[in-house]
Amino acid sequence: MKCYNCGKKFDYEKYYGICPKCGCFNKKETAEEQHQSYHDAYDGGYQHSEHTDFTGSIYVQSKAEKNKGGKGSTIFLIVSIVVFILVSCGGTALSFLYSKGQEKKLQQEVIESAVEWEEHAVGENFSIQGMTLAVTEAWVLDEGWENNPNIPMGKKLVAVKLSGTSDGEWAEKNQLEDAYIRYDGLCYWQISTYDFDEYENEYGILQFDRYTLCGSTEGEGCLVFWVDEDEREFTLCLEECSEENSAFIQTIHSVQIHLEEERVE
Repeated sequence: MKCYNCGKKFDYEKYYGICPKCGCFNKKETAEEQHQSYHDAYDGGYQHSEHTDFTGSIYVQSKAEKNKGGKGSTIFLIVSIVVFILVSCGGTALSFLYSKGQEKKLQQEVIESAVEWEEHAVGENFSIQGMTLAVTEAWVLDEGWENNPNIPMGKKLVAVKLSGTSDGEWAEKNQLEDAYIRYDGLCYWQISTYDFDEYENEYGILQFDRYTLCGSTEGEGCLVFWVDEDEREFTLCLEECSEENSAFIQTIHSVQIHLEEERVE
């Protein structure tokens, strides 16, 4: 037998379990009792996965056996995450492709849609999106770019006056789209509402903006454009959109403008 205290081997029966080297009494235990005593001494009741065949041979469960269940759960979790990501990305990609396809289809429909042109004279009343409008006059506000640093070189500032009526409802049909002028094969947009204040204060004019006839049955005001200094004629264009889809231009109303040398007050 091997002494539990000092490790010396001795004959248990001859020395009655007393170690001849250190004098420690050694109790002879079965393998099962010895295994339990180790637990009592060291693990504080910890439940572990060690096994014994109670023949004196204690073995520890292999790491592969311990982790078998854990690995399976981890693999399942990883596969689930990957599937979720693929499904999410696939759904996003399909949604993106669908929206791009719809946008392209709409663009094609707009390009292929037939647009009517209606020509009007200065002073003539015409109907546009439920409103009645007329261009009453046009004149040069300022062409002194040599003396006025606010005017771009080679340009002059031109005002086109509109008057109109509507049913007074605050509705999309009573909203005027931005206007532009055409000459020499090019188009030029009106000065925006955001930039109009300085011209309104300097020249004492009122703007005819998008909402002039929303909530009001009648109104008047000006649209303002930069025009080449030597240009005397241009075409004012007002777009009328479809009631079903505002992306479709249904009719373009045009008014031929001739600028007088001097405005008649």
